[in-house]
Amino acid sequence: MFSRLRVLREWRRFVEVVVEAVKRVEPEARVYLVGGAAEGRLTVLSDIDVVVVLPRELGFEEAAELRARIWEEAEKLGLPLYAPIDLHIVSVEGLRKYVRRGRVVELG
Repeated sequence: MFSRLRVLREWRRFVEVVVEAVKRVEPEARVYLVGGAAEGRLTVLSDIDVVVVLPRELGFEEAAELRARIWEEAEKLGLPLYAPIDLHIVSVEGLRKYVRRGRVVELG
């Protein structure tokens, strides 16, 4: 059994794996960290919000397929299934809503 707090302590490693997976699957994407991790306010109930930004808007099915490919690649790279990553896929325009809400940290 794993402790949620112990898992959250590893969030940086999890994010590195996700960024690498995104770059392998969709090289033109930009990756950002938002929410509590970006703002330094994680709690035991937090998840890690990672935003994948593409130059164009994707339809629902396209975004779902891309998300699945990223997760598959992340698993191959060692991301555990219990990693509390919340993956958001948006266009450049969609990134604006995250910028308005709080701190956004570019990861790659």
